[in-house]
Amino acid sequence: MMTLSVAIPDTALADCSGLREKTLKVGTIARALAVFRVDTVYVYTSGRLNHSDRRDPILLTRLLQYMDTPQYLRKRVFAHSPSLRYAGMLPPLRTRSHPLNEDNTLEVGEVRWGIQVRKGRIDIGLNELIRYPHTVSERTPSLFRVEEVSPLRLSTLEREDVERYWGFVVETLSDLVGHLQGSFGVTRIAMSRNAPLFSHLEDDLKSTVSGTGNVLVVFGGPHAGVSEILEKDRSALKDNIDFWINVIAGQGTSTVRLEEAIFAGLALLNNSVGSLMSRPGFY
Repeated sequence: MMTLSVAIPDTALADCSGLREKTLKVGTIARALAVFRVDTVYVYTSGRLNHSDRRDPILLTRLLQYMDTPQYLRKRVFAHSPSLRYAGMLPPLRTRSHPLNEDNTLEVGEVRWGIQVRKGRIDIGLNELIRYPHTVSERTPSLFRVEEVSPLRLSTLEREDVERYWGFVVETLSDLVGHLQGSFGVTRIAMSRNAPLFSHLEDDLKSTVSGTGNVLVVFGGPHAGVSEILEKDRSALKDNIDFWINVIAGQGTSTVRLEEAIFAGLALLNNSVGSLMSRPGFY
């Protein structure tokens, strides 16, 4: 199966002054991930966190997971927490996994997230709980496919079994270089303003991605690029990145924010090799 993954550092929120600003930034990042059909987002250890920002990786991971969870399950999955104080300001993802409130009818083949509320009853976002004879998690959402409507019969499946794009998984990486070394059959890309322009590498990139079908894109942070963050592992990093790419030619600002780089980088990749590395979206 084709996959698109993105790696961002645990310092991703280091340029934000407070919880409100951090929450809004995560919302922008999550929208970029969903718009360009990212399957997995890795939050990797940079070794550059200030003491005052030590809880940022937890916040980043939690908010990304919160956004990937459909609205009708969020109160069941996420306990009340100060970290979610500004969650109401997060933009909706509007992926296929997030049906609108008025979508209260089911069709054969439809897929929905659900969670067990009590034995024999699950919540899949309808006006009432649904009977389900098997036991599933009461804390982590499970995926259900509608096999029959009348009488209603559901089966479980994995996210990767859904034919169309179904949101992103959030994982942490304590050793990004080690992960890159073990990423066989994956085209590994690092974004850098000091790298060759995308237009100079596009033909080679297309050829490589068509052979792997899987892509991992690594981004730097607000105050340091990928090579600076992983300076101690620079030799190993060089050997395990297939393409270093600059996606913003002649940038008009002294810096490009992480969320801007993600939008710009994934937009170019989507336009060039999107059909080779991602499942279909809405259109």
